[in-house]
Amino acid sequence: MDEIDERNTDPRHESGWAAFMRVMRYVSVGVITLALFVIMLFSMTDNDIWVLFVIFALVNFYVSIPLIACWLHSFARSLFRRTRTDRILLYFHIADMLMIGVSILMMLRPEMHCDADYMEKHYKEYGSQMREVAREARRLLPDSTDLVIEFGSNAPECDIQFLSDKQLKHIEDRLDDVDCIGIETDNYGLTDYTRLRFKRQGMGMYSYRFYNRALTLEEQDSINEDGRFIVYDDSTVFEYGGGVFGPQYFMDKEEFLKRKANVGN
Repeated sequence: MDEIDERNTDPRHESGWAAFMRVMRYVSVGVITLALFVIMLFSMTDNDIWVLFVIFALVNFYVSIPLIACWLHSFARSLFRRTRTDRILLYFHIADMLMIGVSILMMLRPEMHCDADYMEKHYKEYGSQMREVAREARRLLPDSTDLVIEFGSNAPECDIQFLSDKQLKHIEDRLDDVDCIGIETDNYGLTDYTRLRFKRQGMGMYSYRFYNRALTLEEQDSINEDGRFIVYDDSTVFEYGGGVFGPQYFMDKEEFLKRKANVGN
């Protein structure tokens, strides 16, 4: 049977359609294997560029869908046939499945996950230290300036000329002490809070707002009406920003607030 299959895959014995499908199998497997390899590499870091691959595939569905369909067809054939092409591609399909598994495990690891419960746990441990970081950053600012900076492998470029390298390094170290990646504050008086950027997840950003004063009950209710915010106490707000493509609301907000209310009672 193997000899017959091998002979049938010889280009001299193939029909035009069979030759075309064989080439497409190699192309689809090659492209998807490369994409999965890149996604796996980024999933092992705190960089979420892999999300852009998913978005690119969705936007260009007229290309990605035929590629994925051809990849699935090739996978099925590789499992049940024994031609030379099938045997070669089966190794790639096995590698692809392993890379998918590794990527999922890396994306689901605890340090890559964030929600209101995780933020609450972190706040209970580091809340006072995070407030001190916010106060220190404001004290470093010259008059009429603001500070918006993020550190990390996927942080945007930022040129803060009014702070020295030593001061920036101090801010980075203090943020690292409380497991945060960025800070936004000013001394204009336009905002009465400092935002500490906590974690990126996909295209979204989880942050803490630390107000310089106690919020009134009316202010708390007004903030809570926005799906992006969770008022944790009278001067602390959990915030979620979904980015360009992500959801623009805090996942499981209502459930978290109900649990918090029940604990308070």
